Amino acid sequence: MPLLTLEQCRVHCRIDGDYDDAILGDLLAAATDAASAYLGRSLFDDQTALDQALDQFPQDMAAAVAGHDAAVAAATAEGNAAKAKAMRDVADRRLAVATARGARLLQGLPANDSIRAAVRLLLGHLYAHREAVVVSVHALPPSAGTAAIAVELPFGAAALLDPYRLAGTP
Repeated sequence: MPLLTLEQCRVHCRIDGDYDDAILGDLLAAATDAASAYLGRSLFDDQTALDQALDQFPQDMAAAVAGHDAAVAAATAEGNAAKAKAMRDVADRRLAVATARGARLLQGLPANDSIRAAVRLLLGHLYAHREAVVVSVHALPPSAGTAAIAVELPFGAAALLDPYRLAGTP
């Protein structure tokens, strides 16, 4: 269940009607994901939702490990060494993703008012600023004409993608 209802999103963004519900749903998911990534924790609507996810966690991890073991066994039986290595790499990657998801879940947090407010702030910003850059045209003295100034907005694409960026090493 989302941290906010579409009605709460409409009220926050001052939207009358449901014409932007699809956009709001996508932006709510992005804002929630950005908050979760920033915190490094899975976010849940309430304690019950967190408890349900925690109850399911052992089965999900067992399935991930079983899938990994089966994929490694298939890779071991593969005659082509390059293909076998690729198969093991994919299996290891899938297990690593499941393990990382599990670590975030184990640190899961029911959303409180502060988290919901942060998600609303992100949602409002994303809704109001659908482009990463704002261009403003300014009038100059009559003989000079006009000038366009482009400014990259904070909380734009870079801020949303930063938690997922692979850090480069020199």
